[in-house]
Amino acid sequence: MTQQVWKIEKFATDKTDEVMSFTYQTGRGTQFDSWSPGSLVLTIRNNNGQANGYDLNDKIVLTAVGTNFYQWFYVQEVLFNDLGSTGAGSTASIICTDLLGRLGRINVFEKSLPSAATLTQIVTGFNSFMPSGTSIVGLSGGASIAAATATYTGTGLNRLNLNMVTEQGWLGVTDISIYLYGRDDIADLAPGTITLARTASGSFQMAYSDIKRIALGSNYLNACTVTPPVAAAQNYEDATGVSAFGVYGAEFATVDDSASQALSFAQWQVLSRDDPDELSFAITVSDAGNNLTELFEAIYSNYAVVTVSYKNPGDNTTYTSKQIMQGFTMSVVPGQTTMQITTSPLTYSQFFTLNSATLGVLNTSKLGW
Repeated sequence: MTQQVWKIEKFATDKTDEVMSFTYQTGRGTQFDSWSPGSLVLTIRNNNGQANGYDLNDKIVLTAVGTNFYQWFYVQEVLFNDLGSTGAGSTASIICTDLLGRLGRINVFEKSLPSAATLTQIVTGFNSFMPSGTSIVGLSGGASIAAATATYTGTGLNRLNLNMVTEQGWLGVTDISIYLYGRDDIADLAPGTITLARTASGSFQMAYSDIKRIALGSNYLNACTVTPPVAAAQNYEDATGVSAFGVYGAEFATVDDSASQALSFAQWQVLSRDDPDELSFAITVSDAGNNLTELFEAIYSNYAVVTVSYKNPGDNTTYTSKQIMQGFTMSVVPGQTTMQITTSPLTYSQFFTLNSATLGVLNTSKLGW
């Protein structure tokens, strides 16, 4: 298979030859986690003081050669591993953060945030604080309304997470922007091309070397409390689910602008997560068995919906599941790029419709029509 080639630049200067290996992390583990800063950790040769040229906030550009994928990072810390004698084998770790990490270090004090659609409030409220040349992009305004606050004090990332919990959308960080998708924009994440399966086939089906199926309690929910800033806490419970399994609840702090919107949020969470057998996945792929070009093209375009194809042990039936890539980690050493991708069910993020290019077509023959 084609080995993925990487390029690392500091500003516009190519530093790839100094890099011995690197690790990369972006996104989140599950749909119910907060959006955390991504990281790029470069291990470089430092036998001649190469690490002395890295300063706080230096821009590092990571590029997947042969694809459109690239991403800006910012130096946050340098760890020196100095050896004795001549120091010939000394190395350094250059620890970089992504735009979410920079947003997490941007504090505002008593900032006025008018009531607005959830994504619009973030874009208009925090874009001016972004590093030069970067931006927050809202693919829409969002489907929920975020409450106003005249005195928000905290980090931009904290407020972004509150709004994204309220919206239940999706977020991507590539190239020079943070991209925010509302829950009604989920179909935009699905070109319908990437499949993760046991074997590689063509340009768009990647072979995994390891797959973990995750079911039961981590996904399941039958009771929910939502606390908005403008009303009392709103509660919703699925009595049938509680009777079958006992209480499996969750509590969310949101910025919902009304009690009715907060109650709808609680109902949606319970009704969309009412099946303990619904699967999430952690999937490992590498360029040892794949050409990863199309996967990185999809990540660059924020095409986060993938098809997972799998078989259960002892069962020769092939099952498929539409999933959203919530995040991934990557380890790159000479000769190999290895990724672990975490996913969650698409049904947690999208309302089912009768005829959907993303979720399929409802079988009306079972409705007695």
